[in-house]
Amino acid sequence: MNYMLEHFNLFVLVSLRIVAFVAASPLISMNIWPTWAKIGFAFGLAYVVAPNISSPVPDVTTDPGQFIVTGVLEAVVGLILGFITTLIFSAISFAGQAVDIQIGFSMAQMVAPGSTIPTGILGTFYNMLFSLYFLGMGGLDGMMMAILQSYSFIHIGQMHLPTDFPAMLLHLTGLVMSMGVELATPLLASLFLSDVTFAFMSRAVPQMNVFVVGLPVKLFAGLAMFALVMPGVIYVFNRIFLFLFSQLQVVLQAMGG
Repeated sequence: MNYMLEHFNLFVLVSLRIVAFVAASPLISMNIWPTWAKIGFAFGLAYVVAPNISSPVPDVTTDPGQFIVTGVLEAVVGLILGFITTLIFSAISFAGQAVDIQIGFSMAQMVAPGSTIPTGILGTFYNMLFSLYFLGMGGLDGMMMAILQSYSFIHIGQMHLPTDFPAMLLHLTGLVMSMGVELATPLLASLFLSDVTFAFMSRAVPQMNVFVVGLPVKLFAGLAMFALVMPGVIYVFNRIFLFLFSQLQVVLQAMGG
């Protein structure tokens, strides 16, 4: 407590970056965690990292304008890092929603745990499976190390966005979409072949009700293919996991100059 009072300006600026990161990043910002726990977690990290920072910071009493500007920059850094993490996580949701639409699970949507966004059954399962994989591989520790190491790349108040930052985000979005498609391709292909098969059968046997017969068959084919490609799903999970931290490193280097 004495340290926080003696270095109040530094502690507040460090806390702003970490609080913004916690508020914008996946898993940590989930609604299932109490707000007081997330705030305490963020201030705890700030208390750990603040003594290791020697950068000069403006004083809130003598230079309040510069202090506010620096605080806004610190919050922007945390929000950008959290947004990048959330964007890469969205590859899982994209794959799950694409499969749910084709298999028919999107008709029975549910609210994903910790979110207010309606998600299909497989979409929720994909998210839960990747979250468990992410936690099991130490992803939460990696995210905390990324925000702590960000002060080595971006000193307090020294953040600047490169001129090609929008292009970087656009390129990153394309890569995220491609990984989502790669994750969903085996199931989408099997469901497409099922649709083609039933299209030929409906021409050969017009009396058959394709909708009544096809829906359970597509469900069975999709679930069977999902079980068969599970090793490949874990492989893609690993690629997304490594891609997340490599992109955080790229973004830190870009904003730190």
